[in-house]
Order: sequence, then C-alpha cells, then structure tokens
Amino acid sequence: MIKLSKTLISALLCAGICIGMTACESKGETVSASDLNSVSSQVTEKTPSELETLVQDDAFQDQVKALSQTYESKGMKLEVVAEGDSVVYNCIYTVKVDETKSKEELAEHLESKAFETSIDSVLRSFKAQVPQTRSVIVRYIDINGNIIASKEYK
Repeated sequence: MIKLSKTLISALLCAGICIGMTACESKGETVSASDLNSVSSQVTEKTPSELETLVQDDAFQDQVKALSQTYESKGMKLEVVAEGDSVVYNCIYTVKVDETKSKEELAEHLESKAFETSIDSVLRSFKAQVPQTRSVIVRYIDINGNIIASKEYK
C-alpha cells in the first residue's frame, strides 16, 4: 500500500512538473546543458520529518532524477525537497535565460488554472500520505541561483 501510494505521488508530481516544464519549453527558448550546483535544503543533525523521509525516499528521488534527465538537454533540471511542512519543486535553469521575459511568462504559468489543478492533485496526494503537509511550492531558478518566479499552493 505504501509503495503504491509513493508511486501515485511520484506520478502526480511528475505530471504536474511536466505541465510546467512543457510550458517553459514551448516558449521557443534555445538551451544547452551545463552543470549547476544544487539548490537544496540545508543538512541538519535532526531527525527527518515524515514529509522529508517521503521526499528523500530512494524510489521517489529516482523518479525525480529520471524526469530531470529528460529536461537537461533543454537547459533545465528538477529537484524536489521538503522544507518544513512544504514540498518544494526547484526547476533550475542550467543556461542563461531572459529573466524579464521569463519572469512574466512563468508568473502567468504559475497562475494558470491547468497548472494549479495539477499541483492541487499533487498536494492532495502528499496530504494523504503525510497529513501535516501544508503546501507545494514551485520555484523557477536561474543559473545563478536567483528565484525568477515562485508560488506556494495551499
């Protein structure tokens, strides 16, 4: 049952992020892959929360890595982390982008009904596994680690 639930969460997470990545990809940006230091939560010496344990699960992270690899050639990678009681999608550009244009397009995308509906499904799935899950945060981050656009879905 837990494995099935993790698979369902992973599938919904991937579906939601695919919608977001597809929206960015369809804007005709030319991208090439390059390395980028990880933007992840700080390592502390405390016991991980239930949400952190779920998000850090090897099977879950393997699915996130597989999805991320499909976007590397388009100049973006994906990381999913838990920050407190929120699940965070970090969509990280690995190439330079026009931040002004991207900021407007991504802000529109984050407000779109289709994307909100997808993320709402993901949030409900996480809450089914970890009831104290408060939100899903989606961040688009430039190559320098600056947040271009972000939204929290509760």
